[in-house]
Amino acid sequence: MVAPSSLAITYLDPTALIPIVFEEDPVGVTTQERLNHFPVLVSSNLLEAELRGRFEREGQLFDLDWLSGIEWVQPRGSLGSEMDRIQAFASLSPIRMWHLDNAVYFADRLSLTNRRADLAFITLNEQQETAARDLGLRIP
Repeated sequence: MVAPSSLAITYLDPTALIPIVFEEDPVGVTTQERLNHFPVLVSSNLLEAELRGRFEREGQLFDLDWLSGIEWVQPRGSLGSEMDRIQAFASLSPIRMWHLDNAVYFADRLSLTNRRADLAFITLNEQQETAARDLGLRIP
C-alpha cells in the first residue's frame, strides 16, 4: 500500500504498453494488472512513435486515447551522464537505452524531493529490466 503522502509512479516502457493495446493475452492482462497499482504513468514521447509504428504495421488507425493519462518526461539538455551510468554495466539497443535514460533522469529529479523510491519501471525486456534494477529503480 502506498502511503497517503506519496504517489506511486511508474515509467512505462512501450514493451509493456503494446501487449495491452493489442490485447496480447496473457501478457497484456498481467501487465495491465501491474499497472493498476500506479496512478501516475510517465514515459518518453518516443513511446508514441513506437506505438504509432506498431499500429501502422498492424494496418490499424492510431488512436490518441491510448496515450491519455501518460505524463511525458522531457529532459532539457543532454542525457549523457545517464547514458554513461547505464553503459558502464549494460549494453542496450538505442531505443531501450533512451527509455532507461529518461527513467533515470526522472528518478534523479524525484530524488530531489525525496521520492526516488516511489519510481517503478515496467518493461517486458529482460535486459532492460535488469539494468533498471541495477540502477536502483523499483521493478513491480
